[in-house]
Amino acid sequence: MNRRAMPDRHEAHCPRCHSLIISSKHHSIEWTLALAIAGLILFLPANIFPILTLNTLGLSQSETIFLSVKALYDSQLYAVSALVLMSAIIVPLMKLLLMAYLSACLLFHKPAPLLAWAMRSYQQLDSWGMLEIYMLGILVSIVKLVDVADVTPGIGLYSLTGLIIVTLLTSTQLDKHRFWRRIEQLEKR
Repeated sequence: MNRRAMPDRHEAHCPRCHSLIISSKHHSIEWTLALAIAGLILFLPANIFPILTLNTLGLSQSETIFLSVKALYDSQLYAVSALVLMSAIIVPLMKLLLMAYLSACLLFHKPAPLLAWAMRSYQQLDSWGMLEIYMLGILVSIVKLVDVADVTPGIGLYSLTGLIIVTLLTSTQLDKHRFWRRIEQLEKR
């Protein structure tokens, strides 16, 4: 099927049932590049700094995402630790790197190798990044632990919250049709 380029801020509806077929987002490439850079900036503190600090009976314990993966691994929960590592660290990082690469190449009209592969990879990984589920688990832990110990949120929790918001905004601002159209134009050069 041959599709024409759709102008910014326009939508295409089915003439029969009036459902939305395509929606063109204004400055999609610029927004996704800015959000990908913001996500990469937030990724480091979200994974390095403590998410929570527990204080009870004079003992203090701080947890990061990586330390929680290590604790699962040390408890011989290998599959669970691998799943948390993939969905909370590796996949979100790959998604941010792919989006930064794609949107930078498309914004500056630079033909680069593997653009189509990067776009397909991003679309495949989009369903595997589960930072929101990890955050839900943290919130449940806070509710359960607040009666037993003093729970202090750390810089990592705030960075993780910002990272989740940025990744969700990136997914909503991504105009897949525009990206694919630009990739096709650059590959024809």
